[in-house]
Amino acid sequence: MGFDWVAKKNYKRHYICLNCQKGFKRAAEDDMKDAVDTNLSNLMNEYYASKAQQDIVNYIDEAYQKAKVVCPNCQSKMLQVDYNFEVPAQRDHKSWKKLQETLSPKMTPNYAIYIQWHRLEIQKADANSVESKILKENQAKLERM
Repeated sequence: MGFDWVAKKNYKRHYICLNCQKGFKRAAEDDMKDAVDTNLSNLMNEYYASKAQQDIVNYIDEAYQKAKVVCPNCQSKMLQVDYNFEVPAQRDHKSWKKLQETLSPKMTPNYAIYIQWHRLEIQKADANSVESKILKENQAKLERM
């Protein structure tokens, strides 16, 4: 005996703007008309499958720009937070400053994830292959960032 008749709760995604010191809710991309795919988990597989001639750093940065959710007030990038995240009061500057310090690094792409992906793929690839050479070159570009 289950609760199959109860509709699943579809939570809106929660975002905060560190500049405006406000929290916002937006519908999930799946629920939005003409949604842009913002899933970055398969980004490297898509890059190599497309045989793109584009620089890997530019490719990652463009993907992050497409996935960016902008603040309706100031047009700066907002951060997605957990649905039960408690947004501080707008006048609570101390809490917002602490959030700014801890969450600001999340505003830029984390190249370490993509460097690790390259290391794993290099181990899988044949050491003398063209694929391995390209992977090593792209890993070096990411490590310079």
